[in-house]
Amino acid sequence: MKYLKKMMGVFLILCIILTSCNKPQSQIAGSGETTQPEKVDSTENKKTEIAESTKTKEITLTDNIGREVTLPYPVVRAVVANRYNSELIRACGAINKVIATDMGTAQDREYWSIFDPNNTIGKGAKELNYEKIIELNPQVVILPSNGSVEEAEKTLEPFGIKVFVISGYDTSDFKNQVSNIGMMFGTEEQATKFYNYFNDKLQYINKQLDSVDKKTLYLEQVKDYQTTIPGDYFYDMQALAGADNIFSRNYENINQNEIDPEAVIERNPQYIVKFLTADAAMSGTGLYEPPTKEQFQEKYNEIKSRPGWDSIDAVKNNNIYFMTQFSHGGASKLVGTMQIAKWMYPDLLPDLDPDEVWKTWMEDFQGFKDIQGHFYSAEDLK
Repeated sequence: MKYLKKMMGVFLILCIILTSCNKPQSQIAGSGETTQPEKVDSTENKKTEIAESTKTKEITLTDNIGREVTLPYPVVRAVVANRYNSELIRACGAINKVIATDMGTAQDREYWSIFDPNNTIGKGAKELNYEKIIELNPQVVILPSNGSVEEAEKTLEPFGIKVFVISGYDTSDFKNQVSNIGMMFGTEEQATKFYNYFNDKLQYINKQLDSVDKKTLYLEQVKDYQTTIPGDYFYDMQALAGADNIFSRNYENINQNEIDPEAVIERNPQYIVKFLTADAAMSGTGLYEPPTKEQFQEKYNEIKSRPGWDSIDAVKNNNIYFMTQFSHGGASKLVGTMQIAKWMYPDLLPDLDPDEVWKTWMEDFQGFKDIQGHFYSAEDLK
């Protein structure tokens, strides 16, 4: 009997212990507080991590005309107007994020074979096909400052499509625009490499020409007697090359789109630089395939035969140079800057090789072979 009572006592103690072991952890704590079991903690943490990872990331950047624009980050679907913009994007390693361009870009079938000319966003930055843009559903439309920016912003805002301004031809804003491209597409490393390459060349030119008397230049665009004055994008290009443009002073009454030939004679430039473009190119654009050498020779002879121009120092000394609309615009016109600087100051810039710059721009930053025939001196055309 004593043995049975003893065994019943042991059994009761075991039951109490087992019952306690099966109680929730919060009750075992005995504090009266509710404590979540470890398994629930883990599940909630995972839910929080998933929520954080699926949040839409954004980035706010200041564009070429000073607008602060908030974009999805990184941009993976963009449409782009203006081939200079597409070139900058390709140089920054993000061209695979561009799903369509304008016809002014896509027309150059060899250079822009990745884009379908039957699937463009319009003729150019001022003639946009909004129905097509909405159909393509990009995250952002990239336009130059001379495009239909306000109209595009108003039209596309209801569809959640952002408008961002990059002006690939704007030499003075090169750093900001390359930085913006790298940040919005998440290709900062390549964008920095691209910027540093050209900035190093600019710093060298600036250092070498710092205390030099600048030589005078008359720059003529593709259209005959169309030049450049302060405030124009072409002006910045040649100014960075150390050129003293003959219309940098007393230009208030100058019509840069059609100057009086007599004004060039009066200002007597030491150098002349003229642009040409391929006959097949749309107005204001250039093509990868350059004009023929015969076309350059014809224009060279025409310039020399202009009435009274034989008295101009540049003509007398045969300091007449040519580059194409396609070539000069490379890297926000810095390819053109390097050529002009070397043409005007060859002895002062021994370490600047514009042929190497052109080759690097084409092969390393655009992925194309170094095509010849885009640059000529008078000596080449005699």
